[in-house]
Amino acid sequence: MKDSIFLTIIAGVSVFVLGQFFLKLILDPIVAFKTVLGEVSALFLREQAKITNAHASAELQEEIKRLSSLILSHRQAIPWYRWVRFLFGLPSEDALISSCKSLNWIGSFVVEGSPRIPPRQDVPIEIYKEMQNINKQLRIRVTYSEL
Repeated sequence: MKDSIFLTIIAGVSVFVLGQFFLKLILDPIVAFKTVLGEVSALFLREQAKITNAHASAELQEEIKRLSSLILSHRQAIPWYRWVRFLFGLPSEDALISSCKSLNWIGSFVVEGSPRIPPRQDVPIEIYKEMQNINKQLRIRVTYSEL
């Protein structure tokens, strides 16, 4: 009788510990990662006119670059990403790198008259192409034209 109570308690504690292990090690980082992807989508939808016309502020430029780095840092927090991504529908590592490069490119060209960048007429078209790459690679909505 005492052995069965003891085994029941041990089994209950083990299930709880394993559940918390899975929750904190796998699920919480994935939720944080998907939250960052949502922030990227929200930023592009909210500031679409400023971004596509390359008339953004320096604050917006920094926010785009910050989100690019957050994507990669949150990806690093997910253990066994190569296998876990299939279960949760996450983008591949190559897709993440490609989209972060696009985000950094947009962040570099989104401010009009940046002293480091000579003026170009094709910047809005290139920004839109990079936004489409982000859309394709991360599978998130970045323009209203996709609705």
